[in-house]
Amino acid sequence: MNNEIVKLIKDRLEKGKREYEEELNPFDGRDWIDETLEEVADALVYITAKLIQIKKERENENTNVIR
Repeated sequence: MNNEIVKLIKDRLEKGKREYEEELNPFDGRDWIDETLEEVADALVYITAKLIQIKKERENENTNVIR
């Protein structure tokens, strides 16, 4: 499992390198704490949207069950 986790991280780094045409530079002047908090806030929005999808799918499955 650790290898899969490391692969996902490497894949994200490669994606960033392609999109920004450079590797991540920890000394580029950004406030990494602020960057992280913003990303976590975005992640909460995305995971909440997924939770809504899952709940709706389960509701639909339950209403389609023959009783």
